[in-house]
Amino acid sequence: MKKFTISGKVFIWPGEMGWHFIYVDKKNVAKIRKSNPRGFVKIRAILGKTLWETSLFPYKKEDTYLLAIKKAIRQKESVFSGDLVKVKIELI
Repeated sequence: MKKFTISGKVFIWPGEMGWHFIYVDKKNVAKIRKSNPRGFVKIRAILGKTLWETSLFPYKKEDTYLLAIKKAIRQKESVFSGDLVKVKIELI
């Protein structure tokens, strides 16, 4: 599994910085762990027409990964907290 799509609601991480994330669904988490069992996972992400390279953050508390959507991407694609989005992911 090199490519997959995640869908989810954008949420703001509690705190001063205002980071925006979406969760990776459990089905894809299991597939990611087969090829990359620990730590951060380098990816290419596509949201709308915008492509960027980043990493999935492991979130042990909920046994998943989080994808941060930085401000420049959110502005370019008009994405706000609470929006449902689809992001194409490619492991690199």
